[in-house]
Amino acid sequence: MLFLDHTQVQYCKVKDKEKDKLISGLIYNGYVFLKAKAFPKEELEAAIKECREEYLDHKERSQIATLLVKETSSVGIWMHNKKYTPEDASITSQPDNEPDVVSNPTNSNTNRISTRQLALEMRSPKGVEVKTRRQKLKLYQRCFLGNEAVDWIVQRVKVSRPDAIKLGQKMLEKGLIMHVLDEHPFKDEGLFYRFREDDGKSLWDSNI
Repeated sequence: MLFLDHTQVQYCKVKDKEKDKLISGLIYNGYVFLKAKAFPKEELEAAIKECREEYLDHKERSQIATLLVKETSSVGIWMHNKKYTPEDASITSQPDNEPDVVSNPTNSNTNRISTRQLALEMRSPKGVEVKTRRQKLKLYQRCFLGNEAVDWIVQRVKVSRPDAIKLGQKMLEKGLIMHVLDEHPFKDEGLFYRFREDDGKSLWDSNI
């Protein structure tokens, strides 16, 4: 594992050929890395612990080059992906980690909060419970419940449940979270949602 500052890497976009869409990556030392997970910058120790326990100590993932990159408002875990080369990538500037700031009039300590930052915190070890869940006979990996996310937002941001639903919907509209089947807006119900970064990823996919 290497611990780098964002000024030491080149951010890029690569085309996911299977889903025909552009995804964010970075180039370091001639290799392309994709983000596996991100933490708020205040949780650097949690990011280091996660990197060690979930990636470096993992039987298969430990064979994959891993970077811990300190960005403007977050710390990202990036893993080498053999599917892509620098020739596949188009260089971009560092991603803006604080777009779309929303207001919270009920709490002066959090009266301005980024939906991206909120999503990062919600996806961290202190966030909502993300796990494989079953609905009827089908399993859905890496998902969380809408009503549990509302509970978490209410506690984190100190807003009402209707306001928490609005924040969740903003995250969905910004592409930070999604309904597992893309069939519902964000609701205060036991529906399954997933962080967009986890879409299509298996818990044991060593190429992530």
